[in-house]
Amino acid sequence: MIITLILSIAVAIVAVFFSLENTTQIQVSFFGYPVQGPDGLFMLISLGVGALLGVIVMIPSLIGRSWTLMQHKRRIAKLEQNDPMSTPPHEES
Repeated sequence: MIITLILSIAVAIVAVFFSLENTTQIQVSFFGYPVQGPDGLFMLISLGVGALLGVIVMIPSLIGRSWTLMQHKRRIAKLEQNDPMSTPPHEES
């Protein structure tokens, strides 16, 4: 978790420095509307949209995995309650 955070911060810093170096004005057509700005800004926006889409695509997998884990934990708890090995043996007279 910490390594992921450090890598994310490093990528963000590199992206900002990269965008500061690329200040050439370009014009982009976005849904038919012309938008003008520095190319570094458009690259930062593209990076952000890509990261956001990556998170959105991962959400169903994470929800499914946590659901499965919850079901397994419930089953383990149920099996531990019904464990025949945990009851003391019957004494014969």
